[in-house]
Amino acid sequence: MLAILGVLAAFAVIVILRLRNVDFSLSILTGALIIALTSSDPVGVLVEASQKTLTDFDTINLTVAVVLISVLGCSLKETGTMTELIEGLRGMLPAQVLLAAIPAMFGLLTIPGGALMSAPFNEPEADRLGLSPEQKTYVNVWFRHLWYWASPLSPILITTASMAGFTLTEYLWAQLPLLAVVLAIGFVVGGTFIRDGGVGRGSTGGLGSVARGLTPIVTAIILALVGVPVWLALVPAIALVFLLKGVQPREAVDIAKSGVRWDLAAAAVSMFFFRFVVASSSSVVALFDAATSLGIPLFAILVVIPLLAGSISGTPTMGLGMILPLLLPLLGDYGVYVVGIIYVGLIAGYIASPMHLCLILTNSYYKSELRKVYRYLVPSAVALYVSAMAYYIFMNGGIPI
Repeated sequence: MLAILGVLAAFAVIVILRLRNVDFSLSILTGALIIALTSSDPVGVLVEASQKTLTDFDTINLTVAVVLISVLGCSLKETGTMTELIEGLRGMLPAQVLLAAIPAMFGLLTIPGGALMSAPFNEPEADRLGLSPEQKTYVNVWFRHLWYWASPLSPILITTASMAGFTLTEYLWAQLPLLAVVLAIGFVVGGTFIRDGGVGRGSTGGLGSVARGLTPIVTAIILALVGVPVWLALVPAIALVFLLKGVQPREAVDIAKSGVRWDLAAAAVSMFFFRFVVASSSSVVALFDAATSLGIPLFAILVVIPLLAGSISGTPTMGLGMILPLLLPLLGDYGVYVVGIIYVGLIAGYIASPMHLCLILTNSYYKSELRKVYRYLVPSAVALYVSAMAYYIFMNGGIPI
């Protein structure tokens, strides 16, 4: 009973701390400590989890990859490569595609609250087409997050695959069909208020600017898809950004240093430590036994908990770190599509959450009314969730029980 209370208390404490804006790593480590202390062997659990965290290959791979992803984003921004890429696309794409492409391009940078970066670039074209502040907000937020289903550089995709024990390629291919769903929803909803199919005014750089901007990103994606570890695939991508822009070595080093996000590295390590504490304590097994004895179906847990965590965690990666270590032990011999049920719950809950930083910042930038934004955003998130659940259940061969 003490172990069960420990798991519930740990989850509650993590949520409370995050709502009070306490650092994610500190919050998750506090939860891990509670679970360990309420287990049958606190010292043994902490020692075993620490050893596994420091020696586990997935932990090291993910931590280095997260750091280098932030460096790539910073290098694209600081060298002006991303700005040139967007300006080049502006003169080449139809209006609706361009409005989707701009936040999507910035979405590759995976910077918390990064929708604020794309908002100014989308504004001239959106104004030309007569979009309202709420419509601008919807387009900027929705299309920024399509990479959750397609990019091998997406931290949450990498983290989910690593923590669940899948290869990145295996997990990515399972999610890829949902990219079409996200695009379809966005273009159908956007098509209700975007009428002009013309092209915008771009820079004189044209195709050259687009090629320079895409080359580093495409290089990293291709290398990751053929099985190169993500952190290793990012190294030549970062180097290409500097080489194509003729950045001097000393300046390149300074930019790379400024792009390192140690908080993200700490978050990655703390998530794996939490996972190993949960596994070593066996407390989740006790919790599941108690839940099943009360007649609560596993599928209900897989639906409610991820949606709740995605809504309150502030970022899907943090929500994932909170619940995936707790839910995986309940699944037995799980497959990629069962994990997908957890994944889409987190994403759908996060996208429409009032705690979603991208939504908050975009809403503030465009001075839109959130309740009016929700007229577009909530139905879109619901449509995504229902479509994804149907896909996962079909591919899994039935509802997991």
